[in-house]
Amino acid sequence: MRLFNVLTKKVITKDDQPLTLWHRVGLIKTTNSGNWFLQLFHQPDTDFYVVEPEHEERLTAVQLATE
Repeated sequence: MRLFNVLTKKVITKDDQPLTLWHRVGLIKTTNSGNWFLQLFHQPDTDFYVVEPEHEERLTAVQLATE
């Protein structure tokens, strides 16, 4: 398994000098079987699946019932 940090970048000016702030907002996890998962800290207990565009057509579409 490998872990990658997901960061945001914000540049502010302090004393007329640009200052870059980096914030860690999540992780990307890769498994030994080749799966990728995105976990964002502002959305706890939710894993997002990361897929290449050519694999999207293999995903099953979910149909929601309307009232």
